[in-house]
Amino acid sequence: MSKDDWPTFTPEESRRIQQRTRQRGMTFEVFLPEGLSDWLKAKIDAGVFESPAEAAFVAFQDMHELDRHPEVRKQLLKAMIQSAMDDPRPSSPAAEVFDRIKARMIEDAKP
Repeated sequence: MSKDDWPTFTPEESRRIQQRTRQRGMTFEVFLPEGLSDWLKAKIDAGVFESPAEAAFVAFQDMHELDRHPEVRKQLLKAMIQSAMDDPRPSSPAAEVFDRIKARMIEDAKP
């Protein structure tokens, strides 16, 4: 089914749908660090997702499916680790990373 096959709802109907969905589900806020925020904005701009809420819904569906398939989750983790190990960019020593984090926290603590 494509998006064109979905019915069109009036604003009032959309509000009622959202209200009834919230009664059965959960609504919450989430903070995304800059890199994830930029990635999500690019996906929304490209039309992959209509909104951050839709992206979160899809992400939670994916996590739910991965919970049902632990062998797939393990394969994904291995692929992610291998990808990081194969990354040709130079790595940063841990001490350097922690120094940057501490400096950022000190800067963020200033008025």
